[in-house]
Amino acid sequence: MTTHTFMPEDDDIEARRMLLDSVARFVERDYGFVQRKAAMAEPHGFSQSAWRQFAEMGWLSLGLPEACGGMGSAMDQAAMAEALGRALPVEPWISNTALCAPLLAGSGQPAHLATAQEIAEGHTFAALACHELQGRHDAFDIATHARQRPDGTWQIDGSKTLVLGGGCADILLVLARTDGGQRERHGLTLFAVPASTRGVSIQGYPTYDGRQTATVTLRRISVGDDARIGPVSEAWPMVEAALDRATVMACADAVGAMTRAFDLTREYVMTRRQFGRALSANQVVRHRLVDLYVSIEQARAITEAAAAALDADPVARSRAVSYAKAFVSDAGRALGEQAVQLHGAIGMTDEVEVGHCYKRLAAQANLFGDAAWHLARLAAIESAARAPA
Repeated sequence: MTTHTFMPEDDDIEARRMLLDSVARFVERDYGFVQRKAAMAEPHGFSQSAWRQFAEMGWLSLGLPEACGGMGSAMDQAAMAEALGRALPVEPWISNTALCAPLLAGSGQPAHLATAQEIAEGHTFAALACHELQGRHDAFDIATHARQRPDGTWQIDGSKTLVLGGGCADILLVLARTDGGQRERHGLTLFAVPASTRGVSIQGYPTYDGRQTATVTLRRISVGDDARIGPVSEAWPMVEAALDRATVMACADAVGAMTRAFDLTREYVMTRRQFGRALSANQVVRHRLVDLYVSIEQARAITEAAAAALDADPVARSRAVSYAKAFVSDAGRALGEQAVQLHGAIGMTDEVEVGHCYKRLAAQANLFGDAAWHLARLAAIESAARAPA
């Protein structure tokens, strides 16, 4: 299947083509299905060797400011995400380079810029600890509290769930409430907390698609004011922007997984024979393949539009991201189900790659908000736009 990944006609087209070629070669030679399963069995649930290669090839720097060693744009990062998504990577690159590094770099604070550069170089792992059980997909629903003591230090108490990449994190970016009510967007402050801080407890566990997440508990932990990222009580806009960016990268990753599932399914129905002929000789099967191909192209186009909108104003950005995520969540899950069904029962065995594609797409459908959540977000955006000034 020909892959048309995020290739606008601009001065950087040749550099982006070289980027995509490097990712394609890596996936083909160094990160096949066998290597992915081996990576999942490693102590942290991913390959340290692959991570070093990500850093050496500059993939962890994409989309970051030059001040912290970054290069390229969000479009470049999305292009890489789709190309790499074909391999269903379990390495925590989204949590590090789409979530944490932009937040640290965006603060402009020298110490945080240095940490962002360490992430880009592959030396430091970070994870955004924002979601809580009662909030589900509403990352602004925060019960974790931070209180500033007279000496200027902060005490933080609370717990976080589904912290993507949290099990291997050296630094946790903790979103805590410093003012306002539990579901207010104002009153949230972000802190960079070393995972080794006394009172921090991290329980890592795998997701059903093979990636790693964690539950984080913070009991009377103490950090200095230099741990604060950005202004007090004003963290939500930058956290929302980072979550939108990560959502687009998850969509691009899903497009890559959809493409891989389609290729595997097309190959299977062309070679699997029943009653003396290939499954693809059945016209209904061919029609289903066409429908799957169309859904991939639609998912790619709407994800590309969302990537292009990441630098737009917050309303336009949020609208484009939620349109993309709502579509890709449903389209990806549906394609995964169709791919497994066309393989038959063998498609759900652990030895067959298409079943892993389905698990990735099912997990991506819920990551950073499912289709229903994003449709509700779109409705709220449109309602606010129609409201009288």
